Amino acid sequence: MGISFSLLQNLSLLVLIYNFKKNLIMKNLSKITILFLVFFGLTSCEDDFLDRPPILEESRELVLRNFTGMNNATIGLYAEFYHSSWYGAAFPIITDLKSDNGKASPLSSGRYQQNYNWNQDPSQTMSGLWFRAYRSITSASNIINAAGDVELLPGQQQAWVDHLVAEAKFIRALAHFDLVRVFAQPYTHQPNSLGVPVITVTRIGEPARNTVAEVYEQIENDLTDAIAKFSDDANAFYNAHRQGSTNLKGYASKNAARALMARVKLYKGEYTEAAEYATQIINAQVQNQPAYQLYTAANFMDAWGTNGASEIIFEIFGSTGNGNWPSWEEIGYLYYPGGSYGDVCASNAHISLYDPADVRLGIFEEPASHPGYFWPTNKYPGKADGNRRDNNIPILRLSEMYLIRAEARLNGAAGSAADDLNAIRERRGITPISNPTMDDIFDERRRELAFEGHTLFDYARLGRTLEREDEDNRLTGPTTIPFPSHLWAMPIPIGEMEANPNMEQNPGY
Repeated sequence: MGISFSLLQNLSLLVLIYNFKKNLIMKNLSKITILFLVFFGLTSCEDDFLDRPPILEESRELVLRNFTGMNNATIGLYAEFYHSSWYGAAFPIITDLKSDNGKASPLSSGRYQQNYNWNQDPSQTMSGLWFRAYRSITSASNIINAAGDVELLPGQQQAWVDHLVAEAKFIRALAHFDLVRVFAQPYTHQPNSLGVPVITVTRIGEPARNTVAEVYEQIENDLTDAIAKFSDDANAFYNAHRQGSTNLKGYASKNAARALMARVKLYKGEYTEAAEYATQIINAQVQNQPAYQLYTAANFMDAWGTNGASEIIFEIFGSTGNGNWPSWEEIGYLYYPGGSYGDVCASNAHISLYDPADVRLGIFEEPASHPGYFWPTNKYPGKADGNRRDNNIPILRLSEMYLIRAEARLNGAAGSAADDLNAIRERRGITPISNPTMDDIFDERRRELAFEGHTLFDYARLGRTLEREDEDNRLTGPTTIPFPSHLWAMPIPIGEMEANPNMEQNPGY
């Protein structure tokens, strides 16, 4: 019996019950792993399985019936992001490796080689993301849908519950967004083509795929509602209810939802709206001071590996205390040539994008043992404890907001694209550009957001053909990925195809 998506919806209830360890930003999920194994071992494929009522319904109600239980369950939602199948490694690594930013290194152990060669096998390609993202979506939906029945104790406020709902909606929006970017054609190309299933209620079922446009509509609805419900002072909320947290930017906020909305609008080609949301972040203030500040040439290298750096709007707080800690599979180690892995390094084509004076060249390490090869080691250097397998992973940064607005202004939004582009270039130590083109902005995004998982999607949403060079005789797949092509939508995982008769595979697989 395949691991069906419908079964995952019920199993997400286990996440809500056991993913607690109070007052820590990352939860220990080892108990959940055991419970999943037990549950799968005891579950049969009887004909009446889909007719049974949802399991653990009473337990879910007990967990989510008060603010404390809902708060603990919401904290647990963030742990899923750090799994090696998602932001902990695979998602940013694969998306940069499939573009022309990265390549298989001379240290390659075979990890991600299939992705490097665009061998998009339904049995392997990004199947872990499908599982993790939908488990996150269904867990978030449990919290959202239970909010109306929460019993408030004296002194507790409805606004506290609203904030938790906002967090869950932000997380659900980001999960749907990542899924539709990977498993569907870009909105700007085929908005009415097959997207991914939109899930807002946890129940046993065999969902069909929504269109790309319908997925984006749900994402925008969730983000709009999150913006309305978030506390205006998210830090005050987290200081009061997440005692012991060491990085408040590891939690969602009103500005994180606005920033994600700016990205979503950019991906839709809705440039005026993208610029408006980006401007809200650029102009955001806290106590009459800028809420976020661009890294300067002087402090750029010191920003990586710290908690809540000045550009960070939202990041994944990596910790060895997380049950989803990727350990040796963590992104920092896979980009590090000094250990046993270091499977992925930068392409020569990517390194050639940088001016010699560009401070961003400092993120790359060229070991004496492998001259001419560059690993983006210093973007994920580890934290103060010296563990390279323990990183904060940036998801939304201020520099991206400037680049979003620059692109939007070049495509009709009010304002100077050059001003936004040069705000970054000047702080990275390179010469300003007077009249930037789309190529200039595209290349600046490649430099600034390198190895954070953006470039592949920039090619897709802009309809650009991808040209790669076989620099080291390791590229056995295509060197040209034309646009349009079925390859820009990765195949639905085989486990989902086998378990869900209503699931339709992407064309070409």
